[in-house]
Amino acid sequence: MHRRLLAAIALALLGTAWAHAPLFPAAGEPVQVAAPVVSKAYYVQSLPREAWTFHVDPVDRAVPVQVLVLDDDAGRAARVTATVDCGGGPEPIRAVDVPFYEPFSRLHHRIVAAGGLRPSDAVCVLRVVQTAGAGVPTTVVVGDEERFSVADVLGLLDLPRKLERWQAGY
Repeated sequence: MHRRLLAAIALALLGTAWAHAPLFPAAGEPVQVAAPVVSKAYYVQSLPREAWTFHVDPVDRAVPVQVLVLDDDAGRAARVTATVDCGGGPEPIRAVDVPFYEPFSRLHHRIVAAGGLRPSDAVCVLRVVQTAGAGVPTTVVVGDEERFSVADVLGLLDLPRKLERWQAGY
């Protein structure tokens, strides 16, 4: 047990240059994104035409946002759109198609939307909708500052199992 904890701590310290705090929110409810400048990766299961909604706390600077799918046949066939609304109406987040390998999780992804939130005094609503393809594992990344809490580091002990379940569609 001590070895696993030490390995998780070492992995977290080595991984902070490219890792996001991994979160697995429950389906069907809006996700509250507190401290949005701190990098977080929300691993969700997209279903065709069902939206994931993220309520993002106000920010005083631009904050990057990315939407990724697994780089497999289902992910390449999926079409995902994302919009952000900070009170002035929804604005699309730019659609892209960029391969991305994440060393921390050892997963191959495709970035399908990339953009950001502008500074805002209002709560912003980020909506991610899969418009085509079968349901796919999707990752929504908000923020860019790398900070890990003790709970984040301890959560790494269970991360491989959680990522396996996420890839399998829960």
